[in-house]
Amino acid sequence: MKQKFKSLSGAVKSGAGKILKFFSRHKIIAAALIIAMLMGGVIGFGALSDIRKGAQNGTAITAELRDIEEKISDSTVVEPNSEYSVTANVSGEILDDFFEEGDYLNKDDVMYVIDSEAIENNIASADIAIARAKRAYDDAIKEDTLTVRDKQTGASTLESARIAVQKAQQAYDDAIRAASDLSAVSEYSGYVTEMHVSLGDTVAAGSPICDIVDSTALKIDVPFNSADIANIYVGAPAELILTKNGSRLNGTVTEISGRSFGGSGYTMYNYVTIEVLNPGAVASGDTATAVVGNIACGDAGTFENLTEETISAQVSGKIEQLYISENSYIRRGDVILKFDGDSINSQVNTALLNLSDAREALSRAEIQNSNNDANTALSDNKLNSAVENARLQYNDALLSKDNLLRQLDDYTVRAPISGTVVTKNKKKGDNASGMSASASSYSAASSGSAASGMGAAGSAAGGGMSLGGDSSAMAVIYDMSRLKCTLNVDELDIKNIHVGQKVTVTTDVTDKEYTGVVDTVGIGGTAGQNGVTTFPVKIEIIDFDDSLLPGMNIDATIVLSSVHNALAIPVSCLNRGNTVYVKGEKTEENDAAPEGYHTVAVTTGAADDEYIQILSGLSEGDELYSEDYNVMDDMMDAMQEGHDAAAESVTGGGL
Repeated sequence: MKQKFKSLSGAVKSGAGKILKFFSRHKIIAAALIIAMLMGGVIGFGALSDIRKGAQNGTAITAELRDIEEKISDSTVVEPNSEYSVTANVSGEILDDFFEEGDYLNKDDVMYVIDSEAIENNIASADIAIARAKRAYDDAIKEDTLTVRDKQTGASTLESARIAVQKAQQAYDDAIRAASDLSAVSEYSGYVTEMHVSLGDTVAAGSPICDIVDSTALKIDVPFNSADIANIYVGAPAELILTKNGSRLNGTVTEISGRSFGGSGYTMYNYVTIEVLNPGAVASGDTATAVVGNIACGDAGTFENLTEETISAQVSGKIEQLYISENSYIRRGDVILKFDGDSINSQVNTALLNLSDAREALSRAEIQNSNNDANTALSDNKLNSAVENARLQYNDALLSKDNLLRQLDDYTVRAPISGTVVTKNKKKGDNASGMSASASSYSAASSGSAASGMGAAGSAAGGGMSLGGDSSAMAVIYDMSRLKCTLNVDELDIKNIHVGQKVTVTTDVTDKEYTGVVDTVGIGGTAGQNGVTTFPVKIEIIDFDDSLLPGMNIDATIVLSSVHNALAIPVSCLNRGNTVYVKGEKTEENDAAPEGYHTVAVTTGAADDEYIQILSGLSEGDELYSEDYNVMDDMMDAMQEGHDAAAESVTGGGL
């Protein structure tokens, strides 16, 4: 009896394995078979032969007319337009809060008020320090004015004072010009690959603002044998062969190095620079060989972007408006940011104060220089040093108070953007732990940074990353005025993606189908473990509703091409070499088609996951051979084998 059960178990496992293998490899036949079984109602094992006939009759494969869509589809998650983790720049007890989770806040709405008693005491102390420094400065000036110098020293001091006035005047004029035009413009054209500043930052003159890369044109330095250099000239056409896939590009020689270097086999080489227009699938770092005329290079070179520059600030100031973001394209002369007028005016006032000091010093020098017969009571160095030190101490006291007043603003935390509060981690009575805004990472999905007293944190959602920002933040705000998602597109398909392309978005949460459009196409690829590079494509969902929330899983599909009423066959019917087996007698002796079929060459067109378009070679209704017919008998045999074993176990041997 145990042996019979063992035989039954083995037969069932063997049969089930064949059936599952059949279903996974031959979906069309499997589907037809299941339909045939369902149409037959409750089926006993004795009806297997009928199923075999019905299934085979129902799975006859013919060339037919149908619609075919070639598309890219992948799973991703919904992202908000931007996400901010609100943090404090100062520490202290939270005296009050003015919002709850789920509230909608407008930009600059007060969120928290932090105890500022300590800083207010420091401001009072700063006022006292300013008064003392001013009195010391006035005393130094008075002593310096009452002291006269000899003629030679007076003339030298007078000339120095005049030069100081000229420099102060120039600094003041520069500050006035900066105040009249608060905008900064780009000196280059290209894509913004990295931002070094955020909205609200205060930058110094010379500080980097952003990195610009224009990958529409590339250059490559390729070594050529020095003996061939005389036959190569600037402007000569060149052909480049990509190392990774053998693709060919046309370029132009733009530079020939006059310096030779040694290579293998005691051969001398010179570098030849070739420039090409990027067709879209070539990236900086790719390698290629080159041929100029009939002269081949000695080794491969590496592509570089023709433009890779950093834009720096020409003046100092606080950024009030920021018109660029990562992956955006800008042209030379485009306005990239606008400085806050108050910060520029502060520079103007400082320059005016310095000019006033220089003019006063010049007036004193002119008075002292007019009395040529008097002797000096104190040395020039001593007097000048005393006045300068007093002035510096006074200016330092003023600056200290200004810094304290700016810090006082940090004790009122305001909403950096208009949006919905999704997380509230701090409330009235809690302690705020100060951290600088620069310690938080800027959201790639956002269009600005934090306002005074807060930092922007988090990154664009997607790629499996959870939303919600920094868990140590005081609060997290989502701007859900727009919803987005990100698709990582294969390097072979990225050339077919363009801004404005329609996208279909679906989710299991709701039965509704949403519409999106391609917002940006990333130019920086990421190499995967399988060696395939993918590029991020940002998609804006344009008809979202309240059912769609950030963090939800969705499927996004981009249709690359479509054909209507095309003659098509299942992909499984197509053989290597673009041939199919058509029912009918063979006409050639060496035809390897199965019995009852003959081989026909076809021309193919568009394809999707299951069907491929036939442009020539077949007619509608032609009956085709498929391997699915062969495995049908295997499957039915497996089912019969399971049936026979079960019948024997149940009816035979005394069970």
